[in-house]
Amino acid sequence: MATTVQTKPSSASIRVALVIESGKLKPVWFENTGKSSADRIFIRQICSVWNHHEGAAKVINFAVNDGSSSYVLALNTQEFTWELGVVEEG
Repeated sequence: MATTVQTKPSSASIRVALVIESGKLKPVWFENTGKSSADRIFIRQICSVWNHHEGAAKVINFAVNDGSSSYVLALNTQEFTWELGVVEEG
């Protein structure tokens, strides 16, 4: 039986801690800005990175996990905004 993986967009407004390491962007943690910082999700692994365009804007996508759940963080490099997707397996 095949496993289906689907990313569900989240309407949460998020803040992301990002470092630049050896010329590459690396998200470290993210949090819902409507919750306390105790609810920060620390990224244990960056699984993959890919780019796409939305109009003139380049969007950098990071597939990440925290050891138990998987997410997609998308950075719009024109507006400098983040979007969160939650990966669900079914």
